[in-house]
Amino acid sequence: MKNVISKIINTVLVIIILLAAGVMVLAGVNAKSGKATTILGYGFMAVQTGSMEPNYPVGSVIIIKKTDASQLHVNDVITFYSDDPTLSNRIVTHRIKEIINDGDGTYIFTTKGDANVIDDKYPVQSERVIGKVLAKSAFMEKLINIRQNPSTFLLVIMLPLTVIIALEIFSLSKRSVNAKDGKEDEKDKDNK
Repeated sequence: MKNVISKIINTVLVIIILLAAGVMVLAGVNAKSGKATTILGYGFMAVQTGSMEPNYPVGSVIIIKKTDASQLHVNDVITFYSDDPTLSNRIVTHRIKEIINDGDGTYIFTTKGDANVIDDKYPVQSERVIGKVLAKSAFMEKLINIRQNPSTFLLVIMLPLTVIIALEIFSLSKRSVNAKDGKEDEKDKDNK
């Protein structure tokens, strides 16, 4: 029974560490590529500017969900690819101020950062919307901060992962040796 509980704990720990590492890599890829990556319709984005303060300060990590444009409403916060030429197609997160439905399933959104004085100059076409912001994630923010500090990353992620993998390899090799010894004992009994 003790062995089963130990295996369950090890498996859960490995899954958590791998998920955390995957999210950190995903956030790093997002930040460098300027592209949003979602998994099963959800994604994580780090806030890069103060345009949404105080609700989403710089460094906050937001959880976004891919959402059909018809399901968005005024005051929803959305993440989108900006058409503003000064932003070079960068990802922006702002609040919807107005929605225009042109009748053929296309929506146009007027957006504004909470800390900005005026609405965004360029409206957002529905096909440019990445998703709706669901929440801010303090946990993901801590994970991303860990990723950004190499010594902390090694200590918190790589060291435990290495120990768990080493213990699993040791356990597998021990079982293999025991299985071999059992087969040799059976051969010895058969030869007698």
